[in-house]
Amino acid sequence: MRSGGPTFRGADEALDAVDAIVAGAAAEARRAEQYAAAVDGLRVHGRPSDGSDVTVTLDHAGGLVHLAVGERVAAQGGAAVARAVLAANATARRRLPALLGGLAREAFGADSATTAHVVQHAERMFAARAGASDAAGERPAGASVGAGVLR
Repeated sequence: MRSGGPTFRGADEALDAVDAIVAGAAAEARRAEQYAAAVDGLRVHGRPSDGSDVTVTLDHAGGLVHLAVGERVAAQGGAAVARAVLAANATARRRLPALLGGLAREAFGADSATTAHVVQHAERMFAARAGASDAAGERPAGASVGAGVLR
């Protein structure tokens, strides 16, 4: 039998320790559920810096959930619309790491390993690609199709 583990002065003390571990795990599970709900409801908007009347709305995974193209840019033709949409998309994607990190800090704390992982993953997934054309199918090294926020 291994030594060096916790020692208890009786069954009541051991049960109290187990109860404390279970309570901590339950609290962590609640934080994770709240974080998941907040992430699921996250929407980020982006507009091109040139003032074009285009707005994109992305979900937490960078998926396009809404696109608005104004008449002013539409009148300039397809190439202008494409440039404006890509610029708006890049703006929104650059904002995602900070928003996801903020939600993680709220849920798990600023010094949490979980928060650090979320921030690292979000930066790797979105910040590095913000200027890349998603339509071209470019992906950062190590990214997989369908990879979720917490992978």
